[in-house]
Amino acid sequence: MVTINNEDLRDVYHYLATIENIIQKEVRLINGNKSHLDKIVPEQLVRVYSQKERTALAFANKIATTAYENSVVTLVSTFEKIVFAKYKTSFGKLKTVVKEYTPSPMDYYKSRENFVNGNIDKLSGIIFLIERQLPPDLLIKLKLLKDHRNYIAHGKRDVAPPAVELQLAEIASTLDEIIREIEG
Repeated sequence: MVTINNEDLRDVYHYLATIENIIQKEVRLINGNKSHLDKIVPEQLVRVYSQKERTALAFANKIATTAYENSVVTLVSTFEKIVFAKYKTSFGKLKTVVKEYTPSPMDYYKSRENFVNGNIDKLSGIIFLIERQLPPDLLIKLKLLKDHRNYIAHGKRDVAPPAVELQLAEIASTLDEIIREIEG
């Protein structure tokens, strides 16, 4: 298992990895034994998808896909929550220093002021704020994750599917690495 340093991200990753593990084990049991599906679905779905092996396997695969996609969205949203909180906290400190030592905020601080006042409220705003702080390879991974999340969250429309489907461990590890870079 991958090591995640940020406690909030680590907890969410552990929950999602556990769900993924349970689903993978259960889906394997359905292969060649379609009636196993009835043991894991809600009562009202017993025999709905288990009558034909092909239907049972398609349903099970859809469960795995849905769990993965929800996990991607959850990991990225957890990352957003953490990073927004860090920048709001750091901006409070910056604002105090700027007010104390300068007659008016410089442009550098205005972008952070927009962030705190809610003008930057999307992952793309976060990326804009931290892109100069990240190594190029990490920035590329973050943008890939943003595109992957957007593809899933926005109904798989208007954008191409991701070129690479990353494992949850790699997603969590990348996001954790970015958080460490931000914390410096």
